[in-house]
Amino acid sequence: MKRFLNFTALAMAVFAIALTLSSLLTPMQAVPAPILLTQKVNFKPPDVTAPQNRIGGVQRGCQLRDGLFITPLIPESNIGLTLTESPTFFVYVSQPSAQVEFTLLNEDQSEVVYETTFLKIDQAGIVGVSLSEKGKTKNIEVGKRYVWSFALVCDPEDRSGDKFVKGWMERIEPQASLKSDLANPDSMAKAIAYAKNGIWYETLATLAQMQRLAPDDSEPRTEWTQLLQSQGLESIADKPLVQSFE
Repeated sequence: MKRFLNFTALAMAVFAIALTLSSLLTPMQAVPAPILLTQKVNFKPPDVTAPQNRIGGVQRGCQLRDGLFITPLIPESNIGLTLTESPTFFVYVSQPSAQVEFTLLNEDQSEVVYETTFLKIDQAGIVGVSLSEKGKTKNIEVGKRYVWSFALVCDPEDRSGDKFVKGWMERIEPQASLKSDLANPDSMAKAIAYAKNGIWYETLATLAQMQRLAPDDSEPRTEWTQLLQSQGLESIADKPLVQSFE
């Protein structure tokens, strides 16, 4: 009887070990990765810098109205990249009825590439200026830098009193991976691709266009605000887009 009990206990132990080994040898089920439902426009600044002069403007003479100033929408590096020959430049103007002039020069500032006539700002807010063919005197070439300026015109007869800000722009050739990403027809996907590759001017222009086309859609506005905040432009991040010039 004792021998039978020992045999039974041994059999049960072997059976338990077999069950344990079986469970260990069963392949583990892969846990699926979480699906990313949203993706932010995260701007990755390129490794380029330029002289600073982006905030508030520099005044050289006459007295402007109290509280009148301009702030360009430009990265903290004061230089932005573009892929196009006709980028759009954005500036915040703090008061209406201001006269603003936009000028684009070559890198050593010896030649005018593009110049606007005086732009009459109807209301305070962010203004966009796109380079049209009629105002362009030279082509914008790949691999070259350009200097732009926005000037608040104090007296059209005496420009020595202008208050102005300057920034830089460089046109580059897109890499193959970026070209592939930009083939996506979705505007937000394009903005994400531009931002990921450090293409400032097209990132801004794409989000601005989305806001104009769908003013009730909060997503482009939210992404626009966060983009400006990421580059130290918190003070104007919530200002409205009010006008576009070509």
